Amino acid sequence: MSTTAIALGVAIATPILIKTLAGSKGPTRAKTIPHADERVVIIGASSGIGSELARIYAGRHAHVVMVARRMELLQQLIHELSSTASSIHAIQGDVTLPEDVRRITLESLKALNGKVDTLIICAGIISVLPFAELAGIDSAKTTTSESDYSHLLPTDSDKALEASIRIMNVNYHAPLNLASHFLPALTQTSAAGNIIVVSSMAGKIGAPTRSIYSASKHAAQGFFDALGMEVERTGVHVGIVSPGTVATDLRQSAVDLPTAEATSSTSPAAPVKVAGTKKGAMTAKACAEGIVRGSDLRQHEVIMPWFYHVSLVLQIVSPSLVRWLAKKKYGYL
Repeated sequence: MSTTAIALGVAIATPILIKTLAGSKGPTRAKTIPHADERVVIIGASSGIGSELARIYAGRHAHVVMVARRMELLQQLIHELSSTASSIHAIQGDVTLPEDVRRITLESLKALNGKVDTLIICAGIISVLPFAELAGIDSAKTTTSESDYSHLLPTDSDKALEASIRIMNVNYHAPLNLASHFLPALTQTSAAGNIIVVSSMAGKIGAPTRSIYSASKHAAQGFFDALGMEVERTGVHVGIVSPGTVATDLRQSAVDLPTAEATSSTSPAAPVKVAGTKKGAMTAKACAEGIVRGSDLRQHEVIMPWFYHVSLVLQIVSPSLVRWLAKKKYGYL
């Protein structure tokens, strides 16, 4: 990486950062929809970023619908937040099931008296294994030879495909389906409807051990980028939030880690070391605050922390440096 390239990257990044920071002082959506009148549906609200979003909106006295699979956690949040929210409701459902998405939409509309202003989609899952390991691909050279070449095939390609399908269902297909179901209400019942999708920096820059996760986030990024342009003329805004590492328990439920059902007490799975570091990670609360601010300002892109803007510029002027940094973070140097 030459000094000239670094200087060029900084020169390009500086006006972007200034514009981003200056944008936080612009007019807010509250002029159209007062905080206490806002009707918000939060998908994936039971923990982490989603539960912090529920706390923020309840604190602003909004009307809140929380959606998640774990009803007991939603009930705890209702008990915590019912005294501050104008109204608060919990809906249990699995957003990867089409019939549940339809029911969630109808129950949300019923709870909010037929109106929705803001849909925030922050349900998601991650992958943490290198693709070769997930698929059972042995990179070691071998002199063994089978006449049908079966020794050159992966030993667990079905597992890799199943993990990929599952992560795409949660991170891409479910948000797409949710958007299609809530769009009519956002268009017809809100003065300034918002769809906010919580993506990841992995949707912009790939990283080792996050291959299928990155693929799912790139797919979501592309879809919602295009959708935002399509629906803008109807008054609906689409915002994409791309945080870096956030201190949540997301990694513990990774799609490619062994599950309790897949192991037994007599032959427990060997512990899996998850690559990557949480050093300098954002808190879920800080991330939620950035999401709400981006929604209020109707920002098309919210990237946080702020220094990740520099990463995107470097991806253009020196992609080799970005690859080196990603490999360093995930132990691939």
